Amino acid sequence: MAIGEPIVRVEDERFLRGEGRFIADYALPRMVEAHILRSPYAHATIRSIGLDQALALPGVHAVLTCDDLPEGLPPIHCRIPTHGDLSPYLQYPLALGKVRYVGEPVAVIVADTRAIAEDAAELVELDFDPLPAVTDPAAALAADAEQVHEAGNLAGRWGFDLGDVSGALEAATFMVSDRFSIQRHTAMPMETRGLLAYYDVGRGLLDIYGPTKVVHTNRNLLATMLRMGEAEIRMIEPDVGGSFGARGEFYPEDFLIPFAAIKLRRPVRWIEDRVEHFAAINHSRDCVFDVTVAADADGIITAFDVKLVTDMGGYIRTHGDVVPSHAGASFPGPYRVRNYRLDAMTVMTNKTPTGTYRAPGMFEANFARERAIDRLAQKMGMERAELRRKNLILPEQMPWHVGTESVKRPTIFDSGNFPLIFDRATDAFGWSLPYQREVDGWKRGRGMCALVEPSGLGPFEGVRIEVDQHGRVQIFSGSSNQGQGHETVLAQIASEVLTVPMEKVRVRHGDTGIITFGGGTYASRTAIIGGNAVYSASISVRTKALDAASRRFGIPVEELDLREGAIWHGLNNEPVAKIGDIARMLMPGNQEILQTPSAGNIPDNDGLVVTSYVRAVSAGAAVFAVHLADVLVDPATGETRVERYMVACDVGRQINPMIVEGQIVGGVAQGLGGTFLEELTYNEEGQLTTGTFTDYLMPNIYDMPPVTSLVFEESPATTNALGVKGVGEVGPSGVAAAVGNAIADALGTSVGLNTLPLTPQRVIEAIGFEVGA
Repeated sequence: MAIGEPIVRVEDERFLRGEGRFIADYALPRMVEAHILRSPYAHATIRSIGLDQALALPGVHAVLTCDDLPEGLPPIHCRIPTHGDLSPYLQYPLALGKVRYVGEPVAVIVADTRAIAEDAAELVELDFDPLPAVTDPAAALAADAEQVHEAGNLAGRWGFDLGDVSGALEAATFMVSDRFSIQRHTAMPMETRGLLAYYDVGRGLLDIYGPTKVVHTNRNLLATMLRMGEAEIRMIEPDVGGSFGARGEFYPEDFLIPFAAIKLRRPVRWIEDRVEHFAAINHSRDCVFDVTVAADADGIITAFDVKLVTDMGGYIRTHGDVVPSHAGASFPGPYRVRNYRLDAMTVMTNKTPTGTYRAPGMFEANFARERAIDRLAQKMGMERAELRRKNLILPEQMPWHVGTESVKRPTIFDSGNFPLIFDRATDAFGWSLPYQREVDGWKRGRGMCALVEPSGLGPFEGVRIEVDQHGRVQIFSGSSNQGQGHETVLAQIASEVLTVPMEKVRVRHGDTGIITFGGGTYASRTAIIGGNAVYSASISVRTKALDAASRRFGIPVEELDLREGAIWHGLNNEPVAKIGDIARMLMPGNQEILQTPSAGNIPDNDGLVVTSYVRAVSAGAAVFAVHLADVLVDPATGETRVERYMVACDVGRQINPMIVEGQIVGGVAQGLGGTFLEELTYNEEGQLTTGTFTDYLMPNIYDMPPVTSLVFEESPATTNALGVKGVGEVGPSGVAAAVGNAIADALGTSVGLNTLPLTPQRVIEAIGFEVGA
């Protein structure tokens, strides 16, 4: 039995041996290197671009500008449905007459080496006419604001008005209102982005190494932009050193590098350096919530009234407005509140465009909602856990329809016993037990966050399973893998159904050349949709093998079983044939004659091969989780130490408990970075002021507390056959809320601690002191 076992990840061995192949490890004969020349201005018109000196530098093959782009080239489209028409804000691969953020691509320089390309960039004569930069969303909405785009700075406005919010606010016994700000930060994978494109002129085929996450979607986008057939482009995912939502989207470079390869008829490689990464990768978060929460005299929360303003940066990218969309749709969280009003605005500024980052919209919404609920509990004089427990959605109310939607998908919680998991979490943590409030002058506090994390979002995933004559199983998956452990998890599912050992199962992924359609990896979806595609295909392979054996040996199929990688005759308890023998029997051209035709219209002689496409259920699979934290705060300096941390969650069913734990603990580490350290800041001219690791701080091992993951399989998902729920984003989702509430508890304050990151200065300000006073 492989499902549910804590099997060590099969892919780790090659990494530990140093045998992984990342994009910078790939090289081809006659390969040249590309460098992207980027705008030094946040907002400016381009007067001219002088190329003569750069082109004269020995070793330079081309300098491509917007004038070299194909006539009629469309902008890079959104791959996700949006609220309204955002097409006026889409980005072209190279700036067309105007730049709108520092780091926007202006030209591509291709040379024999990267060093030569960078030297040539210094020789390009750029003439800009600077314009005022818009760096604050509130200022961007002013009537006299500089316009980032001709269509205006307000890209979108939408919302929800469920129930009777005005009536609930008027009738409320208790009410709190506050503003919560979540800072701009982004994914910092160990490996930066990169691409290697090769165009076979004679055959008209384009191979691209380096894409990840949604390779089939990116292939389709590129085919449209290059006016090529989709089958003429192959995207191949190498080993990937992390993504976390930001890496793998279709960026300007995803067009520019293949385009340069076609134009030069030579392989072209581009490797992003870390400075580029800070300016060019999708940023995320960066939003402000104005929240009002109301409750009656009995402690029943009666309404949420929310205004959300999100800074989208200079352009709308492939994610569209999915981050604020998720935040707004899921804001009510795990509480049975039927009166909910949202007014959401997406605003354009002269900053790097934004997209998703692990737990997109959820990290933000959970912080605002759960801090507000703690404020409400304090105002009511009610214990914080009791207020939450009193308002949790009940198991008999499942499935719970929130009444909102995101990316044209209704927000539905499919299953769960929220009160049970909540009580188990608080009991395991010792929430109600007394604890020492002060230790050597440091103040101790305790905080929590209750949340629902969506997972398994659509639209589909594809898998093909092939069994060869040696009994080896090949899984060709449309998913991608950036380090999550998919090669292990998908193999475990097939291993159990087909009863073959793990070492005989191989998973291939992230390659448009091995399976026609694929959904990709995002939104904690692979174990759910990709896993169920493997499960479905494996069952079909098993059925096909049993049917073939029945006809070959004249034994009723109901008397046969598949175990230990062989077909067994149950009455005689003896093996009839190995699964590899059945695969050979079904090979095209094989002369072995089956005794009778298939009763189930199962094709003969096309191999022991099955392709399965599983569509996602719109509801996905809802994971209920509780985050709990103990912190120590130095009231003199504002320094905070997280003493211990717990995440309790109901994942429905675990495929691999070791991977589940790793996802949770790693997610907490990222959440701590967003809570205390990471922030992308800009000055008034739109220059990024935290563009290196000197200024942009990351958590390390000394910042990590002991983290306990308490994983339950109480409520299997009702939306998929395996009953699994996604866990990839549960870890970071509630960290800022739980820690923020713990710090407020330590300090006994009802004001402040509304703005992330929770720096020592902000902690000091929360207790009424000025730094240095």
